[in-house]
Amino acid sequence: MMRLSRPLPARRRETTIALINVVFLMLIFFLIAGTLTPPLDKDIDLIKTATADPSDPPNALFVTQDGELRSQGQATDVAAFVSTLSAETGEEEPLSVKLAADRELPATRLIEIVGELRQAGVAKVSIVTERATQ
Repeated sequence: MMRLSRPLPARRRETTIALINVVFLMLIFFLIAGTLTPPLDKDIDLIKTATADPSDPPNALFVTQDGELRSQGQATDVAAFVSTLSAETGEEEPLSVKLAADRELPATRLIEIVGELRQAGVAKVSIVTERATQ
């Protein structure tokens, strides 16, 4: 009588590839779902603080060390910035401005700009800083 050999068991598929695919898809999802903020103005070195709550500065008003006002990379003045901001937010909400000033800007000029913003109808002015490394 002739003996036939048993067929070899099929090789098990490796599950590592499926795991890599899932991790890759999660990476893509979180890259897309994460909030992207516009980059800071390259001519601005932010004021450093020891303790501060992290805050993103989208649509911030930037002030260079020379006192020049910039919004989204373009030179502007307080009246134009406030009118653009009020058109974007609507008149129902009180205006809130994030002010990112260069650390070399004199404090007297910063106070003048805040006063101009308040006179233009801005209810809240937040100064954007960066946390100092210790």
